Amino acid sequence: MASSANSSHFLIQRKHGSWTVYGIAIALTIIACAVAVVLRLFSVNDLPFQTFAALIGVIITAIITGVLLKGQSDSERIQKEQSEIFKEKLSTYNNFLTALCAYVTDSTEKNKKALIFYTMAIRMHAKPETVKQFTKKVTEIIRSTGSGDSSEVSDLVKTLSEISQLFHNELYDEKDSADLANTLESFVTAISGSQVEPTEEQKEKETEEERKEDEEAVNNSKIQAWDAKIKELASMGWTLKNSNDSFTITSDATPVQISVYRKKGKYVVEATKGDDSEFSQLLKDNYGGARRYGTWWRELPISNYGVKQDTLLMQLPINDRARASVIKWIDKLIEFITL
Repeated sequence: MASSANSSHFLIQRKHGSWTVYGIAIALTIIACAVAVVLRLFSVNDLPFQTFAALIGVIITAIITGVLLKGQSDSERIQKEQSEIFKEKLSTYNNFLTALCAYVTDSTEKNKKALIFYTMAIRMHAKPETVKQFTKKVTEIIRSTGSGDSSEVSDLVKTLSEISQLFHNELYDEKDSADLANTLESFVTAISGSQVEPTEEQKEKETEEERKEDEEAVNNSKIQAWDAKIKELASMGWTLKNSNDSFTITSDATPVQISVYRKKGKYVVEATKGDDSEFSQLLKDNYGGARRYGTWWRELPISNYGVKQDTLLMQLPINDRARASVIKWIDKLIEFITL
């Protein structure tokens, strides 16, 4: 508080001192003008008059130069402040979008708290009306993410677009155009596709079937070791790539990619073949699960087998039931692809 008060006092003194200098200069100019007039009236010699006239010109030039320099200095200071504010806004918005991406792709409590934190940070960098609309949109995302509704992707894209437009208006003071709105509708239509999700009753039935099959495999000791399975896949031309809590297998002989990863709090097995909707539809007809365009996926019950977040790759070599479930689906999908 003392530092702030001293700073304010210094600025007042500086401003007061600046105007005092200008006041003295103006007073001297007036005096010089008066002396010049007197010399002109009562002296026949032009030299004193010319000298004071030149002095007056110098003083006036100095005053004008000082005023211009002060105006330029104030303008530069304001521009610098606005630039710093802009960079701070941009940084805050980017941090928020990173947190939002993390929550949408993995809606855990940890990611939700991070999203809420960065949402609050936005309140410092936006107008009240923008904050009101922005908070409403974030609330919609938190409520809808992971709902399993077939319209989730479409709604998500629209909401994210509205949030980005709010940020754009704050940063650049520009409004959305009709062409951009039409482009967005086309984008939503293109990526949403025809998504088909099983009902909750179907999911429970599929999970129960999975558990029985996995228990039977364990009881009959038919589970292949994970290292042995990786070597077998390599001999068949499949390449395994591990990521954070997931893995993907691909082959030069087929455009299909098989993955196991965490989605909306659960692990899923997924097979993708570009935009080949017939491929995903055939998988759904044969194995249930869900699909959109060329992607098919099905939930795995391995979370019930002790596989928690960030433990998938550690559990597969030692967790018999989890390994049985994963290997079973790799074998089914490869057999389906190579038929």
